[in-house]
Amino acid sequence: MSRAAGLLVYQEEDLRRNRWFAETLCRYAESECMTLRLCLADAAYSAAEHADFVINRSRDHVLSEYCEKERGIRVFNRSKITAVTNDKFVTDRFLHRNGLPTAETQLITENGQLPGMPFPLVAKPPDGHGGAGVRWAEKIGDLRGMPLPYLVQEPMQTGWDLRVYVLGNQIYRAVLRTSDVDFRSNFSLGGNAALFDPDAEIRSLVSRVLEILPMDFAGIDFLRRQDGRYVIGEIEDAVGCRMLYQLTQLDPARDLIRYIAAEMGCKSS
Repeated sequence: MSRAAGLLVYQEEDLRRNRWFAETLCRYAESECMTLRLCLADAAYSAAEHADFVINRSRDHVLSEYCEKERGIRVFNRSKITAVTNDKFVTDRFLHRNGLPTAETQLITENGQLPGMPFPLVAKPPDGHGGAGVRWAEKIGDLRGMPLPYLVQEPMQTGWDLRVYVLGNQIYRAVLRTSDVDFRSNFSLGGNAALFDPDAEIRSLVSRVLEILPMDFAGIDFLRRQDGRYVIGEIEDAVGCRMLYQLTQLDPARDLIRYIAAEMGCKSS
């Protein structure tokens, strides 16, 4: 294939926050002998009829499945990644079944149901991102008003979170996020960020994840127990790149597009 037509799919709210990155992807696609059309998720089903590939940043796994199974086109990331990683409980169960370390987690689905775990606990929505909706609970009353369903998890070391970026199913870069003022370390919530060289244990865990869930471009988040042992917190399908642009000379948009061009067999002019 000498030239490929692609579709870049976002939810409307996400696009408002990430328009610069989206438009940068589209611009780089032209230099790699591809076209990339920006599209909202609602319109993507019909637009996919004219696409050779899709970059799905919408977190909609049904769309990815449609493109793969009905249209026979390549999706970045593939539908399995999107289906597994955008529900935190599904992610936890998938990793646990495959022998990977995670925090003890329970799904709360009914009002009045008490978590069978000792307090304190961390409560969070299954589909949240960027720390939104995450709550620290010292007692059962602190869970009052949490929208159902939600997860409760044993607390890890507070204010510590390691994101390992993956590109082309390999480690791309890692960033350590910390906070002195919040148990959440999310960069979007004012946490600190610094480059981090993954140790042998982290690299081994990443390799094990990628063996069972190959990824085009995503983020694997690690937490740490009080004794220093790592657990996998979550996996970000439509991973954000602000930290990489602020901390490194890397250009994730360019590198992602170059990877996709190679996957699609495109040749730049």
